[in-house]
Amino acid sequence: MLRVRFEGKLDSSEIAYLRLPTVDLSRVVEFSGNRDLQGALEKWLSRPFEDTLEDMPLLRLEVLANNTVILAMHHGIGDGLSNTAFHQSLIHALQEAPLPNHSVSSVVVPVTPVPPPLEDAVDVRPLLWTTLGMFYEALVPKFWSKVYYAWTAHPVPTVIAFQTHVHLLQFDLPRSRCHLNDTAAAGYKTIHVNVPVLLRGAAHAQSDVLCNYVSSCNTYPPLHTDFPWARAARFAAELQVQKHKARELIGMMHYISGDYAGFMKGQLGAKRTYGLMLSNPGRFEVPGFEGRWNIGNVFFGQCDSLAGSALALDVVGDPAGGLNITITWGEKSLDTASSSNAIEADPVTKQRFYDALELFKGGELSSKEITEKAIKELKA
Repeated sequence: MLRVRFEGKLDSSEIAYLRLPTVDLSRVVEFSGNRDLQGALEKWLSRPFEDTLEDMPLLRLEVLANNTVILAMHHGIGDGLSNTAFHQSLIHALQEAPLPNHSVSSVVVPVTPVPPPLEDAVDVRPLLWTTLGMFYEALVPKFWSKVYYAWTAHPVPTVIAFQTHVHLLQFDLPRSRCHLNDTAAAGYKTIHVNVPVLLRGAAHAQSDVLCNYVSSCNTYPPLHTDFPWARAARFAAELQVQKHKARELIGMMHYISGDYAGFMKGQLGAKRTYGLMLSNPGRFEVPGFEGRWNIGNVFFGQCDSLAGSALALDVVGDPAGGLNITITWGEKSLDTASSSNAIEADPVTKQRFYDALELFKGGELSSKEITEKAIKELKA
């Protein structure tokens, strides 16, 4: 997947992956004198892959002045764990390879099997009730739907713009939570939350494979000022039993009749579907051997700021045991100035970040028991 590009029309169903015989690293890798990680992430998350039909792969690398490596990867070739797999492979290669005495700009990537599409690796056929439910939601008046009454921030803009804002939070010990101020969610009792669900287990795909095997689970939690731990434990259980329904959502995409680009353009100017996207790729594990290279802090972020969720929280654990959170939002999805200032300056928010995960750290075993009990109740 590291050496493929798109072939065909990007705004139609007539598109496929095409292998590149070689990859020109001088066009893929950028060495910059930049030290601003947050600014660099904003740059990459706001930059679409406009040259996907040229002889360029669907990824870019930037090496900052402080040896921070940024991987920008098209979602079409990789999910969240694919980023982990890439960096683990990169550090393994750096540890094993001798230092070169000359520069190399073009490399031949070994031919390896390309993972099959998710719909070929997993049975994604929706059940009859799922299909009927989807059509019902599409045909009934909007004010009959849950999303109509859920907070999803500003509508999708009418003009396509990918400007994405980033705020990074880093903690030596796990501690994190974010809240919405009262004025932003005034008049709403729920928020529509989207949680990505990995389907690698169902597809029998190993963690070191680059692929895009992911769907999502949706929920409408109430907008509480206090964190509902009992509901959080139950939702963790729901995610375990929602994997089959997440597969069915992929199968429902066939009912768009191949006009996915038209479907997405139809979202312009409409009420945004999701208010919050919460993603947790897990802890980043470093290969277990010594060497001159190592991985310290890790951040993970996604770009879906145009028609996706108004606010996205990507949580990842670094090898040292810390917790790093990437908060992203689109230029038109939230009030940028007030959002950034609230995250940075609101002492209540930061204290709740601290308290919430300190409590989680102390009650991990208890939470596990509650989750396992909830799973049994849902399956009963």
